[in-house]
Amino acid sequence: MSKNHSVAMETICRTVIESGHELQVLSLCEQGPFHQRLEAMGIRTTVYDIPRKPSLKYFYKHISFLKNFVRKNEIDTVWSHFPEANLIAIIAGRLTGKKIMAFRHHDETTFYKEYGEQFGLKRNRKEQWIDKLINRFAKKIVVLSPQVIETMMKYEHCNEKKLILCPLIYDFKMFDEPEIKKVQSIQESLPCRLRLIMIGRMVPTKQHLAAFEVVNKLIQEGLSIKMIVMDDGPLKPLLEKFIETNNLQSDIIMPGFCDDITNYMAAADMLNHPSVTEASNNVVKEMGYWKKTVAVCRGVGDFDNYIEDNINGYFLDRTDLKTSMEKVIRKAYANPEQLTEMGNKLKESVLQRFSDTAENKERFLNLI
Repeated sequence: MSKNHSVAMETICRTVIESGHELQVLSLCEQGPFHQRLEAMGIRTTVYDIPRKPSLKYFYKHISFLKNFVRKNEIDTVWSHFPEANLIAIIAGRLTGKKIMAFRHHDETTFYKEYGEQFGLKRNRKEQWIDKLINRFAKKIVVLSPQVIETMMKYEHCNEKKLILCPLIYDFKMFDEPEIKKVQSIQESLPCRLRLIMIGRMVPTKQHLAAFEVVNKLIQEGLSIKMIVMDDGPLKPLLEKFIETNNLQSDIIMPGFCDDITNYMAAADMLNHPSVTEASNNVVKEMGYWKKTVAVCRGVGDFDNYIEDNINGYFLDRTDLKTSMEKVIRKAYANPEQLTEMGNKLKESVLQRFSDTAENKERFLNLI
């Protein structure tokens, strides 16, 4: 679990305590904004942060700590998030007899099975084994999207009866409001007809290079396009080299990881998100909340469940990514007035499916 502010996780935690249950949060990471926000809600947080070296000794220490923590605090149910925490919780649950709900937040298997050979990449064997152990020994696994359930059944041969579909919920008011002056400043610094934004780790699965190549082609044709690229990652030097080689310094900017990311979202016209693997992407939902439209890959994460092509967003084709991305960007460029209408409709879809309404909260309370 990250120490950073997480609207989805904080919304879930608040939902639990507001329903009358007692909640304690134990994390494997250092104290941060996430813990501070929970403490402000009256939720007790505990950190057990030891050097992260996944080994038998590492897991033994965490399992022992969790076992004692559960017994000392009279915990009835443990909700664990992310692979290592899931494995620790499952073993501790067997030792204490407590109910364990393991949450699955990734869809890495799909990428490596369908794109690994293309990118010359193989998944870490330790990560594979952790997933196999979780799938084998967890009694229940909470999954965020239908696509991940399909992955777990098709490629990991997980027992379908263990899987519980439970999309995340958000109190969207927790997101920082855009600052009008800063938004205007960003827009003025990037004058153009169509302002795109990409947000995500600079790793192969996010397909930054394909997006750079398409945008470069369109700019060379004379289209007035700028693109903001947020976050960081191992592919950053390669992308910087591409920008330099093609003289795109004024057309593609990379601010990195910024605390005021909401201002950049608000300054953009459309999110270009060609990622080929997701479990449930937060950025797309937040863009929708700010009434911005998006371009995402069909058949990835939960996009098919709330994105309607050419109505509240655009679908990209994973099997012909650059061609479909070019087509979508050209369409957005030629019809900028449609982006506002599509953004409004995306907000309606996002709020209906993912906001913290009583109906949506119930799917988490049913897990208790």
